[in-house]
Amino acid sequence: MRTLQKQRGLTFISWLIILIVAGFLIMVGIKITPVYLDHFSVKTIMESVKNEPFSARKSVRELRSMIFKRLDINSIRHVTRDHVHIKRAGGITTINVAYEERRPVVYNISLVMTFDETVELTAN
Repeated sequence: MRTLQKQRGLTFISWLIILIVAGFLIMVGIKITPVYLDHFSVKTIMESVKNEPFSARKSVRELRSMIFKRLDINSIRHVTRDHVHIKRAGGITTINVAYEERRPVVYNISLVMTFDETVELTAN
């Protein structure tokens, strides 16, 4: 009966372990949140190009220019010309943005996030 009264709550080491794990998860969240916010901006840019009137009639060069002007306005620098692919087949223009983002976490451990978004433009 006496041993049950002595066992009350967590020890200092248990609290320390919980705080270390929580701190690590918060640090990872802080590092990946800007990446996902940028990806949301990329998706929004692609949708805005899709919804622009007569965008399917524009040349590949004009479409690239529209995309990169909007990326520049939103300060998204990690999406380069190599990541944007525009293809035309019949009356459908396909814009694909595929890129990878790496964020260092601790020493030689990094998080790798891969994004691949596609939008189809149809002739109006």
